[in-house]
Amino acid sequence: MIYVSSSCIHNNKISEIIEIYARAGIKNIELSGGTSYYSGIEEDLIRLKDLYGINYACHAYFPPPQIPFVVNLAACDEEVYRQSVEHYVHCMELMRRIECKSLSVHAGFLIEVQPDKIGKTLDYEIIYEEQKAYDRFCKAYRQLEQLCNENGIMLYLENNVLSPENYKGFQSHNYLMMTDYASIMKMKEQLEFNLLLDIGHLYVSSHTLGLNFEQEFELLKNDAKWIHLSENNGRKDEHKPLKPNSPIMKAFLTADCRSIDITLETAGDINQILASMEQVKRKIKEERI
Repeated sequence: MIYVSSSCIHNNKISEIIEIYARAGIKNIELSGGTSYYSGIEEDLIRLKDLYGINYACHAYFPPPQIPFVVNLAACDEEVYRQSVEHYVHCMELMRRIECKSLSVHAGFLIEVQPDKIGKTLDYEIIYEEQKAYDRFCKAYRQLEQLCNENGIMLYLENNVLSPENYKGFQSHNYLMMTDYASIMKMKEQLEFNLLLDIGHLYVSSHTLGLNFEQEFELLKNDAKWIHLSENNGRKDEHKPLKPNSPIMKAFLTADCRSIDITLETAGDINQILASMEQVKRKIKEERI
């Protein structure tokens, strides 16, 4: 199934994004970050689902909190950790009411990150003790996994993106969990999870760490249970529309997508989003022949 991320269109109100998608025939929508909280958001999601027959998935920073903060399930700061777990507990309560059955979360950070730094060069003053952060992340993930199992929700874990700017700022240390094959396998040694493989994230991280992107993808593609797809220049997670002969698209075309879901995270206007959808649809159609 092909989903389109709500983050593809820049609009503070989620209901307006859903209206744009639905009128263009997009019915599978991944609710993600980038919008603002408002009272009545749940009622709008239910109304639009019933009106247009929308099928929702939930990702990471949704629903938007009233007071912005950085969700980090690896946080060693007790308040951030509590807020992060409670964010997803609240998310699952919403998911039950909007009949959403898929939730994906981000891997953790080994540093404290401020809300205004997400998607930018990360400033940091506090670095967590690595194994303590991994232990806290695994504990939180297992707690959410149990709640998901109780509510018939599938849970997925997404790889992070390490940009050259952040790697340089980290003085060539990688303070992000799950950026490449080795660090994803490190998490696998400690935790069972369904991998959401963001190919754009992997493309940037591979360039940053001096790894061969094609080899990294080849090692990971059979573990992927969900794919996020968009284009970038290898230096920044740009979320650009798909290009037929790009390294990212060439890698994607080698994946077996017959039994996994795909989310487009290609920012742009609705026509650009629909054009990217057509490229993915052609691949899936070819696999079924």
